[in-house]
Amino acid sequence: MRRRPIFAIVAIAAAGTALAGASAATAQVPRVITALTISANGPFDFRTGGKLTGFDIQLVERMARTAGARDVTWKVVDFDNLLNAIDNGQAMMGAASITITPQRAAIVDFGNPYLEADMGIVTRAGSTGITNRQSLRGQTIGVLQGSTAVPVAKGIQGAKVLQYPTMGPIYTALLNAKVNAVLNDYGQSRWYVNHNKPKFRFGGIIPVNQNYGLAFNQSRDSLRVAMNRALATMKRNGSYQELITRWGLQSLVP
Repeated sequence: MRRRPIFAIVAIAAAGTALAGASAATAQVPRVITALTISANGPFDFRTGGKLTGFDIQLVERMARTAGARDVTWKVVDFDNLLNAIDNGQAMMGAASITITPQRAAIVDFGNPYLEADMGIVTRAGSTGITNRQSLRGQTIGVLQGSTAVPVAKGIQGAKVLQYPTMGPIYTALLNAKVNAVLNDYGQSRWYVNHNKPKFRFGGIIPVNQNYGLAFNQSRDSLRVAMNRALATMKRNGSYQELITRWGLQSLVP
């Protein structure tokens, strides 16, 4: 299938003409949307009481209803496998605080950006020396396998980078002094520290000038367009901001 150029990932302008209006897009939205996510990724995607919740989960479910779908069914996978699973048709779309990059856009189509995606540094409580990119030089850094934290960490002079398939073992490695710092998305890093005091400390932010987007199978363009429109509607009626406030993500709004 032809790969869409990167500038088309975030474009909405031509969508209305292509689908002859919002009603045409709504008519092509499936009654049940299948979606992939990850777990242990609060505040975006995690389990509580055995049920998936978080900003991404609630955002997609509200967008789906706004677009005309009846329900969203979720499946949890490792982040490193998520985009390929969407590309292979295991689900129509995915949501897991996925940073938009040209490399990923060759595998899936992205919806419009919905949050900024700066990096956050987490250290053990009582550690005060690691606060920015420069202070990570020569340190052992734990990162999520397949995430955009990997190239950021590898670009730090003298750093040893250890990759893990899920976030839980990374923070365990930090507590056990197998890594000196964890580098991950800012929103997830702040959330984890706030919910696991006094074990951890938030060290600082590394700006990366990137954004999150929902990922769609490339055969699901009508769904992508409909969900883009639903996001725009939610921003107009205040339901997007309601979720932002509920999950404490005000600092990541573009």
